[in-house]
Amino acid sequence: MNIITYSKPGDLCGNFPAGKLGNQAGGFPFEALGHTWRSSEHLYLLGYWSGPEEANIAIQEDVLSAPSGYAAKRFKKPKHIREARPDFKEWKHDWMTWVVWQKCLGNETFRNFLLATRDAEIIEVEKNDPTWAAWPGENGNYVGENGMGKVLMACREALRNNTAPSINTNLLNSSNVWILGQKVQF
Repeated sequence: MNIITYSKPGDLCGNFPAGKLGNQAGGFPFEALGHTWRSSEHLYLLGYWSGPEEANIAIQEDVLSAPSGYAAKRFKKPKHIREARPDFKEWKHDWMTWVVWQKCLGNETFRNFLLATRDAEIIEVEKNDPTWAAWPGENGNYVGENGMGKVLMACREALRNNTAPSINTNLLNSSNVWILGQKVQF
């Protein structure tokens, strides 16, 4: 089985710059919701503080002030985690898929980069993140959900088939996602 693994943006898997597949990697700006996003991590994180209130917008703007996706996750998320929406975990997988799909649609270089992974299984390796990543277990199999790898592979498959990945837009619409004062319709 062909496997591509990465942990951080600069990682290589063989000669392939696999780390660029990660949500925190820069270099693939994309347009969505009337804004240009430096990384998919920036847009994804805004979901934690989704809401129409000025307090939500202020937190989202603070997150966006981080110079990189890594800095946004490492420094801004912990700073504001107490104000996060309690229901975010219920729709975060569909939100992440939607965000990465927007990146695929909005950045041809990223789209081609993802397609260059061919049929490889993509795995983000991080032992401290059992939801989005996985890590090698004692028997050689990976342990963890590998949610990010699954999102990337679903988007890759959708690109190949000229379709869209499976996203529960009803769930996202009923979750009332607000980004920078704008209610998102899916």
